[in-house]
Amino acid sequence: MINSTNRFIIRGLCILSVLINACSHSAPGRQFTDIPLAEGDLVFRKGIGAKTQAVLQVDSLGIYSHSGIVVVQNGVFKVVHITPGERKKGETGDKIKAEPINEFWSEDRAQTGAVYRLKNNLTGSQAARQALRMLGKGTLFDHDYELSDTTLMYCTELVWYVYKLAGTDISFGKRSILNVPLYSGTYILPSDIYRNKEFQLIYKF
Repeated sequence: MINSTNRFIIRGLCILSVLINACSHSAPGRQFTDIPLAEGDLVFRKGIGAKTQAVLQVDSLGIYSHSGIVVVQNGVFKVVHITPGERKKGETGDKIKAEPINEFWSEDRAQTGAVYRLKNNLTGSQAARQALRMLGKGTLFDHDYELSDTTLMYCTELVWYVYKLAGTDISFGKRSILNVPLYSGTYILPSDIYRNKEFQLIYKF
């Protein structure tokens, strides 16, 4: 026989179960469906956690910590990007990937985000094709952040490099020289790209 104390516990567990299920199904997550994307658009985000704080500490002019490039894959717009710590199940290394923008900007990855487009852009489609080529190669993340080594990539290096292969320097020669513990050298930071007047803001949240 169930006594009054056990009945109270069971009732509480049932209510808790209902609340958990309601919460898990009530919020479908962010949906970005009406953005006028085009091949070659650059997508930025301000992430969540220590990686974001580390980038923004050295990128003093920046408001975004990560970037990718828009491509068309199987008729669908996706963001090609490369970042550490977001491995798929079974992967042993951090490597380039293509994701729908809803995933790139998911609530557990992005606080804010934006899409920028190069004005009078004639090489966006070519840059997107180069990004897909690198995706096919499975390019790995460059944990040493060596701009001179194009066999490995970090995020802003990737978008800069695929545009460079298409004939456009989207950084317009801008570089950031850092002299901080663990990272001393020349880098391309997110603000070195999107703050350039040759880019126009297409969308932000």
